[in-house]
Amino acid sequence: MRVLFVTQYGPLGASSRTRVFQYLPILEAEGIETVVRTVIPDVWSTRLGHDGAVRRLLYYVFSFARTVWVAFWTVLFLGDYDRVVIQKVLFPGPIARLLKRCREKVVYDFDDAIFTTDTPLGLLGRLSGWRRGASLPRMLYASRVAIVENDYTKDYAGQFCDRVEIITGPIDTDRYSPRDSGDAQQVILGWIGSQTTTAYLDRITDILDRVAEVRPNVRLRLIGARPVRTKRIETEARQWSLDTEVEDLTGCDVGLMPLPDDLWTRGKGGYKLLQYGAVGLPVVASPVGVNKEIVVDGETGFLVSDEEDWVSRLIELVDDPELRTRMGRAGRERMLQQFSLGHSSRKLIEILKLGLEETGRRQTVDSI
Repeated sequence: MRVLFVTQYGPLGASSRTRVFQYLPILEAEGIETVVRTVIPDVWSTRLGHDGAVRRLLYYVFSFARTVWVAFWTVLFLGDYDRVVIQKVLFPGPIARLLKRCREKVVYDFDDAIFTTDTPLGLLGRLSGWRRGASLPRMLYASRVAIVENDYTKDYAGQFCDRVEIITGPIDTDRYSPRDSGDAQQVILGWIGSQTTTAYLDRITDILDRVAEVRPNVRLRLIGARPVRTKRIETEARQWSLDTEVEDLTGCDVGLMPLPDDLWTRGKGGYKLLQYGAVGLPVVASPVGVNKEIVVDGETGFLVSDEEDWVSRLIELVDDPELRTRMGRAGRERMLQQFSLGHSSRKLIEILKLGLEETGRRQTVDSI
């Protein structure tokens, strides 16, 4: 079998890395030949960035031009492949219609609620949101199979695509593995993300200050975040790097994932929770979207809705190292059984093979 993957980003892009690139060695080992075409290579993503209006404009222009080129290339060479997996790339309308002629070969994967928007402010943001809203249905119509992260995005994709499968994450549990117990006196609350998503952490800075006021041995570690304003809790910031993220995470004791409840966050993939669980951290998270499916409340961590619950559950974990260990082990086991790269690879391979054997009836691989 020969499979073409079309990605928006290179391996440094979280969605492309987790939804495509980490699968490739496993697929190759199974005798599946893989080829990848990327819209925004890592070198250009790093150079252009998103700081300032001019850079954002250059990024959007470059991204659109590259999308057109990669889309034309994909349609032109479609016949050379048994399967084409398009990860979140939105082809222009005329090219998407050409793609539909060979839809039996096409799988479309998206990992967020890209049919809505989390940053609607500004002209570029509104234009980008409009383009996603118009283009995503066309891509789903042009695909025989869609792969999404949770039930919320599955409901949306099912309006336009005959078969929709869920693969959450996945997380490489060989790469993300637990560490030995750290400093018994100091408890580090960890958060990993981007400068953009740091806004979610801003929602609980007062809560973290309250915890630190009564438990001065607590610290906050930020990985990849922009600076946050805190009054009491001691904070350390670490720049995100693919080479150091696992080590930075394993130095934490509790993982945090606060979220508001809105259309965008209900479609998020919960990857932070997978990272925390894989390295054996108990978690405290908002009960939003896929978080409710990943976290087993009271076993692998706590799902909390209001400020008092956040404070009490965090203090409970700070005070009880045995509880942290027990929940962390349960979380690690859940990652191995439900969300690991090995488990998801088997499901992806089956999806690819089912696509080649399609007889016109709707099938699922939920039993895998």
